[in-house]
Amino acid sequence: MFKRISLLAACCLLSAPALAAGDDWTGWYLGAHAGHGSGSSDARVSLGGQWSIESQALRDHVTGNWSNDLDPSGSAYGLQFGYNHQFGNGFVLGAELDYNQLNIDDARATGSVPVPAIPSLAYDFGNRIELEDQASLRARFGYASGRHLFFVTGGWTQVDAEAVATVASNGGYLKAGRRSDTLDGSVWGAGYEYDFGNRWSLRAEYLATDLDELRFDTAYLPGSTFVSPAYTESFRQDVDFDTFRVGLSYRF
Repeated sequence: MFKRISLLAACCLLSAPALAAGDDWTGWYLGAHAGHGSGSSDARVSLGGQWSIESQALRDHVTGNWSNDLDPSGSAYGLQFGYNHQFGNGFVLGAELDYNQLNIDDARATGSVPVPAIPSLAYDFGNRIELEDQASLRARFGYASGRHLFFVTGGWTQVDAEAVATVASNGGYLKAGRRSDTLDGSVWGAGYEYDFGNRWSLRAEYLATDLDELRFDTAYLPGSTFVSPAYTESFRQDVDFDTFRVGLSYRF
């Protein structure tokens, strides 16, 4: 993903004339940013196959303990490239392409949890979510007052994500599911930027990202004593997160 973003930015740079930074915000810019992201990822399991012959109490135990609410968090840093045009009335219209390296993740494990209706039977459930590369293309709408720019932004994003679910029982039931995918979504936010007057500007911004769901099934692991008849589990895992970041840009 990063190679595609870098190539697109380079093409834009080569094809566009070098615009000197004047007294307004009109022109191309390139910069870097860093910040912190945190969000939520709800894993919801549905049981199928031979689970239908089990008691309601056992099914409720599995779905209740394996449907976890995760709180992924971590660092976010990357590059931004864009163009602004300032109108005579102070309004600014622009577009920005950015790439983020995300280290946003979370994992939960229940430990061995006995089934209340069957005290001799216990399950250990686990869930994990990890977010990595992110690319976004956003419009920017703002108002400039001298060296101060206040803006809102919104557009499209893609994020590389991986979700994992595991289960192990003292009865030898061993299964795991994993899905890695590039998720589409929307991103929007607001921020403030200050122009130092020497082609450099400093920004602070908040961005909210809402992504499509990850969907995946589990499979038996080697050593599982249950392989037939087939018990099946399907997961739906949504992801959304907020990012607070500061950035430095150079206008040219």
